[in-house]
Amino acid sequence: MSSHPSERPLLPVPSVVPPPVGSTVRPRCIGLPPPCERCRRHNTPCIIDEDSDRRRKGALERRLDALEQDRTLLLRLVESIRDENQEDAARLLNLIRSDASLDEIRQFLTQDSPLREGEHVQQPKFSNPLYNVPAFPWTSVTDDSNYVSHLVSLYFTWNSSVQKWIDRDIFIRDMQSANTNSQFCSPFLVNALLAVACCYCDHSESSFTFDATLPGRSEFYNEARRLLVQEEGGLSLTSFQGRCELYLTWIMGKHMLGWQYLVEIADCSRELTARRNATMREDDQESQELTRALDIAITGAISVPSVGFFSMHKPSIMPKPTTSRLLPQDHNPEDMWCPYATPEYETMIVPISVPAHSNCVSTELLKLQLILWEISNNPFQSIEQICSTNEEMADTFHQRLTQWALELPVCLAQVGLLESAPIPAILDMHLRYHSAVITIFAGIDTLSQNAVGASRHDAKATRIFSARTICSLLEIFVSRWSVMYMPFIYIRYADVALSILISDLDNAESKAHFINSYTALHTLSYRFPIAKEVSQLILQRARQLQTDLPEEITCLHPLVESEFN
Repeated sequence: MSSHPSERPLLPVPSVVPPPVGSTVRPRCIGLPPPCERCRRHNTPCIIDEDSDRRRKGALERRLDALEQDRTLLLRLVESIRDENQEDAARLLNLIRSDASLDEIRQFLTQDSPLREGEHVQQPKFSNPLYNVPAFPWTSVTDDSNYVSHLVSLYFTWNSSVQKWIDRDIFIRDMQSANTNSQFCSPFLVNALLAVACCYCDHSESSFTFDATLPGRSEFYNEARRLLVQEEGGLSLTSFQGRCELYLTWIMGKHMLGWQYLVEIADCSRELTARRNATMREDDQESQELTRALDIAITGAISVPSVGFFSMHKPSIMPKPTTSRLLPQDHNPEDMWCPYATPEYETMIVPISVPAHSNCVSTELLKLQLILWEISNNPFQSIEQICSTNEEMADTFHQRLTQWALELPVCLAQVGLLESAPIPAILDMHLRYHSAVITIFAGIDTLSQNAVGASRHDAKATRIFSARTICSLLEIFVSRWSVMYMPFIYIRYADVALSILISDLDNAESKAHFINSYTALHTLSYRFPIAKEVSQLILQRARQLQTDLPEEITCLHPLVESEFN
């Protein structure tokens, strides 16, 4: 060991290589103010070359602009391939394959669909909402009345048409009045409604109307929850309607919270029914408005759980619906439904008004809900009331459902839906009917010969037929409008149909319907966790049955594709 302490070796002195004679190398400017110290010392002009230093603001801005243009091009390519018809998409792909430059592709997209560069990052202009309502004083989440009007228009177009517990006209009237003491509109109800409406508004970054400053579903939902706590358990019409909106949190995968709201809805429904019965005795206009609003709220709330209780082997906790106040079948020429869309979908959806058949839909849906309520509660009735066997129960309720379908008015009949102009409410009614048919035959492949009328049909064939019909109805919706506006209660219908068709994929018709409905469900899964859960359950069932899924399905799940192959 050396007696001298080790010392850190010194680095060699860097060699200085003088620039070649006659070279134009000049010292780099170090910044403002000119002349800088280095240029003054070398007696050279002080010229800052921003391109030589990419950390400078000018260079960064140019790079940012270039990246923004490339991002715009990418989003427009995706949007064109996703939404345009096959012929236009083929033209675009052929241009790309021809080794065209990015500028040529950008010019092609501009000619095909004129859109200014960077338009998708600007705040969307909702200039033509169906209903103009103020943001203040109803919500503190945003002060943009155009945006709030847009969401309200989306809600009453797509959600309220299939789950109606709000009288639209008096709600809009009171919201426009900006009177927070109104009995038909409240800040809690408005924020809960806006949270649901956001489900029909594309907030993804791939959307041309994307704006990070606009509040979304979670902001309105949190505000509604806060306002509900402030009500301290008080019951009013608007608090009941707001709870119906918050129940829809099940689409976010919050099943226990959704069940909690459902229990509250059932309890409140009984109390509001008593209030409605007392209000019916008064003849003044205000009482008549309140009675009508209570009727719509109570009967609409019955449709919240649909036929799901029977499939869960639980009795319905909702009170039994009453048919004492059925509406007359009149067709008011002013009773129209018009599809409303966000700006980016306006070219896909033609805003043509069609008859809404509101009274007919309300009356027939209430009759159907009465049958569904009895289906849910039949297994839990007394021994004297219950059907002796599952086969007898299924056949009895199938006859009632069939009779209901046969007695539908011509304007609501399923025959001719493709040729007519169906609206979401009519499609939803037939979806409920066929979901109920599948549910009552669950677990019964062939009805007992002892059951009344059992020899006339086969249970398995009936379920497959109804499952195909559900898929056909979903396809009608997608073809006329967009998956973007599909009411999320349709996720339940898709689940019921796919669970049946997965065991009949050898049939070409069943396979085609399965592919179309699963693709729509997969598209919804990007926005709704419940849709993702359902699609995963379908894949899990395929594994259990050892069923080979179609290639069109496996390609949607790269990790699953290798497993099935």
